[in-house]
Amino acid sequence: MNGFSGGSPGSELLVGEIRGLRTFRVDESGRLLPLYSDGCWYDGPNTAVCSPPTGDRRASHAVPADDCECGFYAYGSVEAAGRARAARYVQAVVSCWGGVVAGTQGLRAEYARIDAIWLGAQAPPWLRQRVAGRYPSARMFADKQAMTAEYPLTDLHCYRAADPTPWLSRSAAGVVLALVLALGLAPAGALHAHHALWISWLAVTCACAATVLCLLGTRSTGHLSAAAVAVAVLAWLVAPWLGVAGWLLRLPVLRALLVAAGGYLVALLPRHFPVEAERRDRHH
Repeated sequence: MNGFSGGSPGSELLVGEIRGLRTFRVDESGRLLPLYSDGCWYDGPNTAVCSPPTGDRRASHAVPADDCECGFYAYGSVEAAGRARAARYVQAVVSCWGGVVAGTQGLRAEYARIDAIWLGAQAPPWLRQRVAGRYPSARMFADKQAMTAEYPLTDLHCYRAADPTPWLSRSAAGVVLALVLALGLAPAGALHAHHALWISWLAVTCACAATVLCLLGTRSTGHLSAAAVAVAVLAWLVAPWLGVAGWLLRLPVLRALLVAAGGYLVALLPRHFPVEAERRDRHH
């Protein structure tokens, strides 16, 4: 599954297939994988199922459901899909049908089929051949504008225009990240000595603690990820009060930052194209 931003007004009764755009990871065998799970998509129709940890173990329900995150995700516009980092490497037009939950930026569906695939110019020829062999019923494109022109996306009335200035949110996130890093590195004495620093530390720490408490017991993949991030930030913030032992709490965050920075630098290489290692135990 792959996420999209925006609310979920609810299930819509629609006639025919709905075309959307989505991104994928790709492994060395040519299989297309969702960004946040390992179940590969197959050539032809795919049927969504709800299974833990996204679903509820105690009760079955129709897929997709308004109160769950199950279903095949697709963006409703080129602009919305382009905000995903993986969109620079892989994009695919998919047809969706069956039960549908539509939001402001895309939809979730019960059934989906890959109609067309675009791989970035950095993709090696051998990978293109393997993807084409895995999905013979999907057309391969070298130009993504040509792909969406020949396979136009369906425009639903609930869609809203994507934010034209996403750099504002990224800049704000960068400022918040810098503030949190600084608060976690400041000595405890400095936090107490400066009123503004103390209030900032207290506010951010309480917000992280409240986030962790609110997310306890959740099963949603997105919520579990948010809880893990909140715990890491909380550990980083309390580290100044633990002296030398506080560096043990800082290590996971420092490692994550180094990995993220390394991945970003690798992505800047002119011929970089991410290819996943094939895993034999993957299933849809």
